[in-house]
Amino acid sequence: MNQLLVSTGVVTFSPWGWLLWLPLLAAEGKLRAARRLARERVVARIEERHAREAKTQAEAQAESLKG
Repeated sequence: MNQLLVSTGVVTFSPWGWLLWLPLLAAEGKLRAARRLARERVVARIEERHAREAKTQAEAQAESLKG
């Protein structure tokens, strides 16, 4: 079917057509990198908050055992 479309001229392939995809692919790469960075930052914030809360709870438990 594809060969029939190309041979009849309904569909043509050109290097220029592929060059039009380059900016789109570059933008997609930048978006993917931004998403990855945002995800890493969110995970780091969650881990930091968890560590802070665990430390606070451990200190509170130590205070209650002393008092």
